[in-house]
Amino acid sequence: MTKNANIVPVAWIEDGWIYSSQAEQHGKFWIDGANHIWGPDGAADLDTRHWIANGWIWGPVGAPDAYTGFYIAAGWIYGPGFKLPFL
Repeated sequence: MTKNANIVPVAWIEDGWIYSSQAEQHGKFWIDGANHIWGPDGAADLDTRHWIANGWIWGPVGAPDAYTGFYIAAGWIYGPGFKLPFL
């Protein structure tokens, strides 16, 4: 088994919005031009405290280990499970 054997396509990105087959994360989060992830749409506090650097999703801010195991490639978010790390 390779290291990436457990990586699954979690969501896709369209016009900055994140869409998923999982209802709780479909169309509720977005990425701004500065590579920060915001949402869920309509929440009082829209800061997920997660960011994107070199294609990887990191966070939350202040965590002792900000590595999430999720990355972005070709308009898709891939990761070790179907639940996005900022839910």
